[in-house]
Amino acid sequence: MRPERIAVVTGASQGLGLAVVRRLLGEGYSVAFTGRSAERLAEARQGLPEGDRVLVIQADVAEEPDVLRTFNLVQEAFGPPDLVVNNAGQAWLGEASSTSLEDWNRCLAVHATGTFLMCREAIRTWTAHSKAGCLINVASVSARTGAPLAAAYCAAKAAVLGLTRSLAREVASRGIRVNAVCPGAMDTPMFHEGTLTPLIERFGRDRETMLRATLAQIPMRRLLDPGEVADLVVWLASDSARGITGQSFNVDGGLDMR
Repeated sequence: MRPERIAVVTGASQGLGLAVVRRLLGEGYSVAFTGRSAERLAEARQGLPEGDRVLVIQADVAEEPDVLRTFNLVQEAFGPPDLVVNNAGQAWLGEASSTSLEDWNRCLAVHATGTFLMCREAIRTWTAHSKAGCLINVASVSARTGAPLAAAYCAAKAAVLGLTRSLAREVASRGIRVNAVCPGAMDTPMFHEGTLTPLIERFGRDRETMLRATLAQIPMRRLLDPGEVADLVVWLASDSARGITGQSFNVDGGLDMR
């Protein structure tokens, strides 16, 4: 029997993605989630409820064959999804003048191209089944504000916002909603390992000093719990948000108040 609601979450072996998976399972979804690391995926699966409502897929969303395989596996296991959350990403720090073309292309491939490929296949699937659906793309508050040492990351996340608005206009008449969330600094491995540690190495400060400097820029003076952002994702996927499309929502502790 086909589950009532089906979700796909990318980049969900830890951090925000895993928090979204947990929230969706609690809401009764069957959830397929992806990640690049088999080890991290296995660890994530161990922390989730047993049963047949979870499907783990090792995949790199920047690779088109992996995206196609992901949708095939989801449909074989559960049927066409109702919700796709595009969360896969990686931190990147470095001066623009010293960023290689390879690093630039990889950052855009993961964030922008990967999101595009997942959105494209979701829309194709829903159109083929004459089915409504919901896309939620995880961007970043940095896409709005910019950030030093993060030109590639900011550009890639800004591309996600442009893609979100364009697709929302294109597919609204088919009953497909497309929205984005823009988190600020979260208490996740991506922040601590991918952002804070490189800053510590670059500026030669200890971890506590660098964290205080980061928090001083945030009006609420704290890191976000990924569960806070996951709550917004789940709400945007719900019927309570059925009239919302083409929008992007900050969850950033007040960093961007425009």
